[in-house]
Amino acid sequence: MLHPLRRVAAPFALSLLLTLGACGGGQASTPSATTAPTEAPTRTPRPTREPAPTAAPAPTAAPTAAPTEEPTEVVLSDPGDGELQMVDIGRLETYAHTSGVFQIDIPENWELQDTSNPDELILIWTDPTRNGAVIVDIFEDETVYSDEDLTTILQTYLKNSFGSQPDFYYEDPTPQADGSILIVWTYIATADNGVEATLLGNTFIEQRGNKVSLLSTLVPQAQFDDLIDNTNEIINTYRIDTEASISQ
Repeated sequence: MLHPLRRVAAPFALSLLLTLGACGGGQASTPSATTAPTEAPTRTPRPTREPAPTAAPAPTAAPTAAPTEEPTEVVLSDPGDGELQMVDIGRLETYAHTSGVFQIDIPENWELQDTSNPDELILIWTDPTRNGAVIVDIFEDETVYSDEDLTTILQTYLKNSFGSQPDFYYEDPTPQADGSILIVWTYIATADNGVEATLLGNTFIEQRGNKVSLLSTLVPQAQFDDLIDNTNEIINTYRIDTEASISQ
């Protein structure tokens, strides 16, 4: 039997994220580093299979988690000639959360949006073109979840956050060498002039002590191959301090 699953906040602010800037045309703070971070993870983002089905498969079990907010429709800016601006990845600098719970290297030119609440850290970084994002979502739970439980939490999180988007689809979970679990997901975003673009997400879920973490990257699928080295570098700088506490 599955444990009762904690509700995870859907990143409802994503409706403001990816405006798919056309061709032709923020700043994260850096508090002091955390202590006793976990060992360096080994994660590998990857593209979705081709062709991807247009419907998401049902989770293996009916989860009890629910989003704190209903996701809102993504409204994209006019991409003009249909070409998207390349995601702009500047020099990486370390962002360490003031609680000490986590740290990650983020491009210095990316903008941070913090929608955290007292029980959950929810931080979203977007690049200057608004075509790329990194999302960290962490909550504390003394329950020891199985891989099946964590997979269900992640599937629920993705469905609550993006399930209403056109052609939303997620792949089967892929275990990672560091013990996290990856799910690759996509949906079709449409600009106000009718141009469509596939957005590709890689989300990793893991439990470290009493911390349950979801780490996501989101970029246009057409740019994934060009950005994979950069995104891989970012996600592999992610550290969680199991001794720190969200509640200060």
